[in-house]
Amino acid sequence: MKRTILLFTIIALAAGMAVPAAAMRPYKAPSQPVTVQIDTVSIETPQVDTTFAELPQVDTVEIEVVEPEPVDIRPAPLKPGDCIGIFGISNYIDSTALLYGVSVFENWGLRVKFADNLFKKNGRYDGTLQERIKATQAMIDDPDIKAMISTRGGYGAAQVIPFLDYSPLFENPKWIIGYSDVTALHMVLNNMGIETVHGPMATRMEGDTTSVAFLHDALFGDAPGLSITTNFYCREGEATGKLVGGNLSLIYSLQGTPMALDMKDAILFIEDVGEDSYAIDRMMQNLLLSGKLDEIAGIIVGQFTDFDDYKGQDLSLPGIIYSKIGNRQIPIMYQIDAGHEWNVHKSAPNYSLYLGRRIHLKVDQNVAYFEYVD
Repeated sequence: MKRTILLFTIIALAAGMAVPAAAMRPYKAPSQPVTVQIDTVSIETPQVDTTFAELPQVDTVEIEVVEPEPVDIRPAPLKPGDCIGIFGISNYIDSTALLYGVSVFENWGLRVKFADNLFKKNGRYDGTLQERIKATQAMIDDPDIKAMISTRGGYGAAQVIPFLDYSPLFENPKWIIGYSDVTALHMVLNNMGIETVHGPMATRMEGDTTSVAFLHDALFGDAPGLSITTNFYCREGEATGKLVGGNLSLIYSLQGTPMALDMKDAILFIEDVGEDSYAIDRMMQNLLLSGKLDEIAGIIVGQFTDFDDYKGQDLSLPGIIYSKIGNRQIPIMYQIDAGHEWNVHKSAPNYSLYLGRRIHLKVDQNVAYFEYVD
């Protein structure tokens, strides 16, 4: 059987970067040569029967990385009669999971379109890679669709995002809505200057009336900022910058790629689910060593669901965050209701956030809040 393997090579250009004094110094090679004795061992490669497996047929798609000019694109508020598209670029869902979400959108007076790949199960995914690319692109291209909401998260968005043509969104912008794995799409669009909504997905609405009402306000008008009582883990201060971020695992996984999140002078929002403390430390350490944490103007910490502070005898979540921020005097708003809590435990809402929009973040001894300034 003939097999074709497609290799993508990405050349990363590393710019010179000053390392903060508080950070650990990078590894330095020893000044004297070191001789290492290596013994060689012959290993016989076992014969593997692969007759049961066939490589999937995937068409070649050319990836072009373009540095976009700075823009600030905000989709128009929705109105009754508008069309919302339901798309899936990650894990599979069946049709019954959409019944409640569709009823919500219809009660808002919206028309609903389904992406062509929905309900086409391929392993864990909502269709093959080519089906997910084609169906998502069709929704981006469709001028009748004014908003696109994801079915659910899981995994798969990072496979799709390099192959999409986002140029139609510059002429006909539309709201892209979701969280978790959809963070990959938020990152690409926010880097281009296009605003998105970090909020509930089409299969994650039932019973969560607070989040649904907040999403309605975000799409049909203007969602307000958020305010919490200052807690022990907040850090006082104030800053203004674009709100960017989402799921920390996705931010971490795209570091070092052309889709890495632009955090320059931004307020970074992070949340996650089911990660042990050492894994969170590893992700935050990456942002520290890559210089990303030196660029941000502030941090907003969302829900870290099913995080075990004591598993592996590691630091607590606030301990990890503060160990990476060090002495940088930036404001920290700790633990807002945005993330996976409703999805997993139905214990707290998932408020919608405008990602890519400028906010003013202020934390004093009584209140921590942010408001949109543009």
